[in-house]
Amino acid sequence: MLIAIALTPRNQIAGHFGKAATFAIYDQQGQLIEQLENSGSRELGCKHKKILQRQLAALNVTEIVLGNIGTRSLARLLQAGFSVSRVAPRTSLVDFLAGGVTKEALLSAEQGRACKREKGACGCGCGSKKSAPVAVKVGMLSPIVNGLGKIGGLKL
Repeated sequence: MLIAIALTPRNQIAGHFGKAATFAIYDQQGQLIEQLENSGSRELGCKHKKILQRQLAALNVTEIVLGNIGTRSLARLLQAGFSVSRVAPRTSLVDFLAGGVTKEALLSAEQGRACKREKGACGCGCGSKKSAPVAVKVGMLSPIVNGLGKIGGLKL
């Protein structure tokens, strides 16, 4: 059983899963196994979060500790079989490893933080349904042209 701890550059528990600078991977004895760099921490959208999930799964991580996480990311991690726990953001890694920090188990997506952007506005299309493409036939006027009466003397 390995545990991944979302960290800031100052070795504090990161305030958000997707914005963590690194993930420190520890075994049950508290030995650092690996440090996973979050190369997409400044990106918008969910693509880099899905990549992180795959990387953590490939390392056989079973538990993730973080400060906060969005509802969709939390739902994805829980569905993938990870145990997710929340501690106070900016808790030092040393204090956490010493065992003096209370963990809150996150068991359902509703315990995550709601997305601050409109659904799907993060640019990746998550949470939004794809709209059917509008079929344009030869001879149809586009919606922009519909409101016009004349163009260059030509009546539409």
